[in-house]
Amino acid sequence: MTATAKDHLLSVTADARGRVTGIKLHSTRYRSMAAAELAKALLETVQRAQEDAAEAKERAMAPHLPEGLDLKAMTEGRSSLDDLLTAFTRGTLPGQQQG
Repeated sequence: MTATAKDHLLSVTADARGRVTGIKLHSTRYRSMAAAELAKALLETVQRAQEDAAEAKERAMAPHLPEGLDLKAMTEGRSSLDDLLTAFTRGTLPGQQQG
């Protein structure tokens, strides 16, 4: 996912894991910016790209997860393998035959 800074100074691309895979500066205006101002624009844009990538991943994975399993909670460490195992033992994983 690619996010662009509010002032269109730069764009940042992040992959499905949230890793930054590209940064593109759209002008040379950054050369006259204070370091703190450029750092703020870069950090905000990186965070937005990472959030957009996480949301896209969640939307893509949601149809394949058992009902009630929260992918976002799992990726943020707020859920555990126990939730997945519980879904497995209940037979609620996608594609799992109900017995």
